[in-house]
Amino acid sequence: MITFSASLQTASLVLIAPLVAHASTAVEPSDVVGQIAELRAEIAQLKQENDEGWLTEQRSAEIRGVVKDVLADADTRTSLQDSAATAGWKKGFFLRSPDGDFSLKVSGQLQVRYVLNSRKGDQDLGPFNPANTLWGFENRRTKLSFSGNIFDKSWTYKVKAGFRRAGGAFVLEDAYVQKQLDGGLAIKVGQFKAPWMREELVSSSKQLTVERSIVNEYFNQGYSQGIQLGYEAESFRAWVWTGDGIGSRGFGPARSNSQNTNWDRTATNYSFAGRAEYRISGDWSQFKDFSSKQGSGSGMMVGLSAVTQRANKNLGANADGTKVYGVTGDLTWDMSGASLFVSGVWTNVDSPNAGGDSNPWGVTIQGGYFLTESMEAFVRYEYMDYDPPLLTDAARYDGFTVGGNWFINSSVKFSADFSYNFASLAGRAFVASSAGFRADEPGEDGQWAVRAQLQLMF
Repeated sequence: MITFSASLQTASLVLIAPLVAHASTAVEPSDVVGQIAELRAEIAQLKQENDEGWLTEQRSAEIRGVVKDVLADADTRTSLQDSAATAGWKKGFFLRSPDGDFSLKVSGQLQVRYVLNSRKGDQDLGPFNPANTLWGFENRRTKLSFSGNIFDKSWTYKVKAGFRRAGGAFVLEDAYVQKQLDGGLAIKVGQFKAPWMREELVSSSKQLTVERSIVNEYFNQGYSQGIQLGYEAESFRAWVWTGDGIGSRGFGPARSNSQNTNWDRTATNYSFAGRAEYRISGDWSQFKDFSSKQGSGSGMMVGLSAVTQRANKNLGANADGTKVYGVTGDLTWDMSGASLFVSGVWTNVDSPNAGGDSNPWGVTIQGGYFLTESMEAFVRYEYMDYDPPLLTDAARYDGFTVGGNWFINSSVKFSADFSYNFASLAGRAFVASSAGFRADEPGEDGQWAVRAQLQLMF
């Protein structure tokens, strides 16, 4: 502005000087006044044009500064993530690099359950087993899961934990790394479920009824620490596993739960499990659950598993040397709106220091039918002979379950069922609280339970 004022003064002098000189030569006053007015108008116009140009230049400089700051901030942000990374929700919240070599999926499961139980008799069998009717709510499952791949899609991982009902402790379940090899092979190491009972291998969120069968609860493998080699082809897949031990109740004294244990607490001399599945028709993805929605297509698969395990002194002197081997077979049939699952299991427990031999076994038959696109009815029958040593004939389960599912949307499901046991759960018989049952009074049978559950997956 100083430069402009000096220039304006100089221009004024240059323009006025001739007028003054001319005025000294007998010029009329009216002519001088008119010329001065014209000069003032020209000066005002020059000043306005100069101010507008200065304002435009100043504005441009400010805008350039803002743009530079925005670009600098954007560079800082993109240095923390890939420029084309994706995020969203697909059966869980996920983050993924543009090439797919790095990913993280965060998901969870909530199961809120109501149980109503009724047993015969008039005796109180303990602080949590009063006579006759008992009911209440529980958070059956509350889980968080983190999974994905790293460096490339062949390296995958999973870490999952759940809040236990008793005390709400956060307990590790899955914790493994898997490498996909050439030729359909894959190797997995860490903590996961060994390839034994199929019903246990299917997620608790994808069961047909409110809860897995009592047969499965007695023979299931739970979580174990070990290593597994898998193979998958177009119509055949198989897994071979070895680890620190399987905690199946059906293994008797040889039962060894290796979940979250130290290396020096291994309670088995050996523990092996293997499973093979043959897909007769359909796609492998169909057999991740026990339902077959309308229009989902038909498929059939058969499976066979075997297991063997030997306990050592870490389980105690009576259990030391106990050996177990067992087999289980199953059939899964999806019929595009209806489903059928049949399973049988048998084990031999050789326990020279704890009662001799026993052969517990069980069978499960269940089926579902979609009444509408979102409403499914189901029924299940199961029979099991626990056959543990020193127990009477009362040590068995013989009952059925009937109920239905309402798939409210892809993430929310409401289930309700009714279970009835023709046999007795008296004495030292196995009682599955997950089934809504309690111990019976001696000589009593006919216990029943109602379960209702709301499940949310996120």
